[in-house]
Amino acid sequence: MARLLIRSGETTPGGLATARRDSATQPTGAGPGAVGGKAYRAARRSARRWALLVAVGWLLQVGVRAWFSRGQSVPLANPDESAYLIAARVLAGGPATDFSYSTLYQGGYPLLITPVYWFTSNAATVYHAVLAINAAVSALLMPLAYVTGRRLGLVGPAAYAVAMLTALLPAGLFYSEYALTDAIYPVLVLGWLLAVHSWLTARSTRGQYAAAAGSALLAGYAYSVHSRGTVMVLSYVVVAALVAWRRLAPRRTVAAAALVVVASVGGTWLLNRYLSATMYPEGTRNLTAQLKTTLHSVHGAINVFEMAAGQYWRLVIDSWGLAALSAAVTFITAVTAPAALPSDQSQTWASGRYLDGLIVTYFVVGAVVLLRARPRFILICAGSTAVLTALTAVIVSVYAGSSIPTGSFPTGFSFGEPAVLTQNWNSANVFISTAAVVVLLGIWVLIALAARRWNDVVVWPRFRLSRMLRALAVAGLAAVSLVAVTQMTSHVSQANTLAQAQSTTGFVAAAGLKPPDQIAVAFTVGITLPATDVPYFLWAPQAFEVSWAELQFFNPAQAPPAGVNVVETGWPAGQPASAGWPHHPAGWRIVASNQAAGWVAWRHS
Repeated sequence: MARLLIRSGETTPGGLATARRDSATQPTGAGPGAVGGKAYRAARRSARRWALLVAVGWLLQVGVRAWFSRGQSVPLANPDESAYLIAARVLAGGPATDFSYSTLYQGGYPLLITPVYWFTSNAATVYHAVLAINAAVSALLMPLAYVTGRRLGLVGPAAYAVAMLTALLPAGLFYSEYALTDAIYPVLVLGWLLAVHSWLTARSTRGQYAAAAGSALLAGYAYSVHSRGTVMVLSYVVVAALVAWRRLAPRRTVAAAALVVVASVGGTWLLNRYLSATMYPEGTRNLTAQLKTTLHSVHGAINVFEMAAGQYWRLVIDSWGLAALSAAVTFITAVTAPAALPSDQSQTWASGRYLDGLIVTYFVVGAVVLLRARPRFILICAGSTAVLTALTAVIVSVYAGSSIPTGSFPTGFSFGEPAVLTQNWNSANVFISTAAVVVLLGIWVLIALAARRWNDVVVWPRFRLSRMLRALAVAGLAAVSLVAVTQMTSHVSQANTLAQAQSTTGFVAAAGLKPPDQIAVAFTVGITLPATDVPYFLWAPQAFEVSWAELQFFNPAQAPPAGVNVVETGWPAGQPASAGWPHHPAGWRIVASNQAAGWVAWRHS
């Protein structure tokens, strides 16, 4: 990728040519006592200054994430958030909850947030602490994107600006407001790519061993965090085989990387096995079987093609048009990730969550293309992107409809960027959002070409027109991202927090739940949910909120489990609250209820 993008330098003002001139003033091996000692000390001062600026940039990004998540108090994306939080509680030695027949929420992310439970079990404190961890880890996008830009030939100021913009993308910022793997996955992807590059380019043997082990560890950890990590591990195996075959690095480093990968994958298997036995006693939903079923028939293959088209569409939409390049790993992830979804969730096929790590990565690459590539190459990339995006938009409209609903939490959460581009939080039109992103891409391209064309024009003492145009592009991209995250936070996160809090913290307070109360919920697995049962998006966050006991399930037609003194049932529409448990045993009375949310709390006298 670097060889493709890094040109001779004469067509890129301030690009590689400047870097070469700078390196020419730094003799190899020059030390403080050598002839080049002055240049050496200047280079060290410059490196320290940039390290300080990058650290400040990381702190600013942490602050931005903390600000946007300040209103979050309860899990909203359920059962995912609650399952990860409860898994972390289990790893810390706390009580579990039965999530049988649902997706296995792997142990990598819970392992990261488990230490929070070493200090507190209060649900609200735990949740805020987890979001703080998300902010710190997610903000690492900024320094990683800076290093990526430098390695792709950008000078310091340009790499810094691109890094700050990358960290502001909704794909890398919005999900830090939730206890989800999406909060850290972009960091894992970009960090892994940089570690692999370091393995191949390190100047010392010790550096190659460290980079090989580090890249292997990141691949293994990504595998433990989400099933998308399987693609990373398989890709890493192919890279390692190529390195060993072509001797691109010492073969002993390949052996070290293989050892780390095997150990991390083996550890992941043991961790997931433990969580499966604890939280999924009746088994988990088989994603592999769903994938095989989808790929087995011609109809399934067509569905996969439609899924991949939807993923590419979101790759472009969610990066404001700059992620115009793709790679084999993108295609594989775009196919395999949504292929495990049920065939009746066609709109979810166009969700942008599955490629969030690649969206931020290719945003950096797209920015480098605008800043460093030849004008003809930029126009070819932009034209190809516009055509492919329009084509995939047509495909998305065929299977998901020309308008995608965005008014509820699940739809707004999955289609926030299209809603922003269309400025419609009820229904986002596929073609309007596509046209909007193509216009945005055109603006970025025109600014880049104009800055290249008028590079020598000075409009004010010490102010070149090209620099002003590039500053305008940076401000425009930052504004688009910040407006998008602001609207997504307002319409998705904040708009749903109050209602969810009333059914979690409000439920616990209204029912008077406290240790050592034992609670059972009316819920029957594997059947159509009756009106007397409580849906998972209510009981899952409640199971997290009740941190001292394992939430149990029961059939309202039968007596609750022994030792239970609090019961929750559903509230059938159009009927009194008592209809949720019409044949309740003597001694049980209603202590709290919420007709809007559909739950009724009972306590044994």
